[in-house]
Amino acid sequence: MSSMIEKSNQLNTSYTSKIPKTIWIVGIVSFFSNTASVVITAFSPEFIINILGGTPAAMGYIRGLSEALSYLMKMASGVISDWLGKRKILMLFGYLCAAFAKPMFAFCNGLGLYTAAQILERITNGLRDTPRDALIADCAPKELKGASYGIRQSCAFLGSMVGSIIAFFALWYFGTSVTTLRMVYLFATVPILTSVLLIYFGISEPKNIVSLKDKRKGFPIKIADMKQLGTHFWYYMFVCFIFMCARYSESFLVYRAQSLGLDVKYAPLVLAVMYLFNSPTSKIVGNWSDKHDRKLFLAFGFCMMLASCIILALAHSFWLVIVGAAVYGIHYGATQGTFYAMVSDYSPPQIKGTSIGIFNLVCCLGMGISNILTGEFWKHYGAEWTFIVISAISFIAAICMMFVKKPNKRMRTLSV
Repeated sequence: MSSMIEKSNQLNTSYTSKIPKTIWIVGIVSFFSNTASVVITAFSPEFIINILGGTPAAMGYIRGLSEALSYLMKMASGVISDWLGKRKILMLFGYLCAAFAKPMFAFCNGLGLYTAAQILERITNGLRDTPRDALIADCAPKELKGASYGIRQSCAFLGSMVGSIIAFFALWYFGTSVTTLRMVYLFATVPILTSVLLIYFGISEPKNIVSLKDKRKGFPIKIADMKQLGTHFWYYMFVCFIFMCARYSESFLVYRAQSLGLDVKYAPLVLAVMYLFNSPTSKIVGNWSDKHDRKLFLAFGFCMMLASCIILALAHSFWLVIVGAAVYGIHYGATQGTFYAMVSDYSPPQIKGTSIGIFNLVCCLGMGISNILTGEFWKHYGAEWTFIVISAISFIAAICMMFVKKPNKRMRTLSV
């Protein structure tokens, strides 16, 4: 047993030494970005329902609409980044816009302005995320794609955990007044500005990124590009869509705990527990998925989603919600980086941004449906039946994932 652990540590050291510096900086950027973003998720139920007078259904519509628009922007930014052959400029602009979006939450007095702030925050998220993930695909060694995406996801989730803990201590020390919540939103701007500086001074793009605008005229993406991806890719997108119809916003996780008696000041700790299990899982699975079939880890993640939903459906105290949050974190860590690594496996080099954008468009449709239906089911049938339905969708996705086929080993070259 000890020899296996020693061998695993040697492999991890070897992987780490080969990871390009840009990927580490992207991970640090994600750390600071998520430190800021998690407070919005943590306080959404309290702000929307108890302060602004909304309902769980309203929260579902706000989160669903904003997530859908975010993923639509991810699709557009992927196409644009392929067309320009530039990733950094879009990332920089996206994070700058996010720095302006965060303070809007501090000044919300009604659902209208809150919805506008939420939409702007998620759109800027979409603007930067696909170029960022495409940049990882550009920089990562072929045999370390999973590890590279795992590093980024692990740093992002670690940032979310740190942000959750900071938010908890802020509420614990200053109280849970509306003024305190607004001040926490306001100070969330600082980590975003740190991310902007890191991108500007720390990230350099590889010189081998192909610019499609120099190769073709007219609309950036052509039907031939879509055919180039192959039927295996499109079936994989179909399975991802099914699963995304089950992936609800973490705000509902927090609201489930609050509905069972958890005080609002402890709400960030629910997310902290989720990210505590999320971050190491993402790193471990990222490394393993480079050596084994990625679909097995995705199917495992889908099953963890199913298990978390069953726990949340049967929960009779917020302590069981904490357990459900931990299992949900394992699901997220096992899937998120692996999703992107597998998309990159299918994609020809000239349209990596576009293929990641297509995946994000699929996520847009699925998560938009999921959040809206979660809110409506919760309103009409209660939390128990909501999580039972989500668990059933996760089970169907896990079965379908086992029929996903690996991409061809020989990467096809795009005709431009």
